[in-house]
Amino acid sequence: MTIFPISTFTIKRGEEPMNKKFYFTRRGLTKLHKEIEELEKKIQELQSQTAYVAEVGGDQYHDNASYEMLVIDIRGMDRRLSDAHRCLNQAILVEPPVSFNKVTIGARVRIVRDGEEITWEIVGFGESDPDRNMLAYNTPLASLIIGKHKGEVVDGIIAGRQTEIEVLEISKGRSDENAE
Repeated sequence: MTIFPISTFTIKRGEEPMNKKFYFTRRGLTKLHKEIEELEKKIQELQSQTAYVAEVGGDQYHDNASYEMLVIDIRGMDRRLSDAHRCLNQAILVEPPVSFNKVTIGARVRIVRDGEEITWEIVGFGESDPDRNMLAYNTPLASLIIGKHKGEVVDGIIAGRQTEIEVLEISKGRSDENAE
């Protein structure tokens, strides 16, 4: 059985309205294009195997576990490809900010959250990478601080817990450097 990694840009059905816009940095949009190319290639590879797998597995398409697993893999890849295309069709490229007077996509922000200081870069849809301190704009934490100015304090609920966040500094992020 072939197992492929879960798409970064997978959309949960029923959770996103059909006309929702997805905001991307240039790096994120490049990543989405690459993912679409890779998914299309993988689907072609899998589809090219269907005749062989069906033939090896017997005369009937049913009761052929290898064929059925291949079809399941193709359907899963096709769904991820559909999600990626939907993101692309509703994508809005966000250019890096030129001023850093408020928290926006592409900015690096140093905050104090419940007494702990941390720096995050606010990035586009599907670009979150907590290990690299990158936080997508649509995450609960980023949603609370987007649009805030240096020195502002905001209260909100994250993961069911009341939290207080103070914006200490806003600077240029690295969102379009080293586009992957």
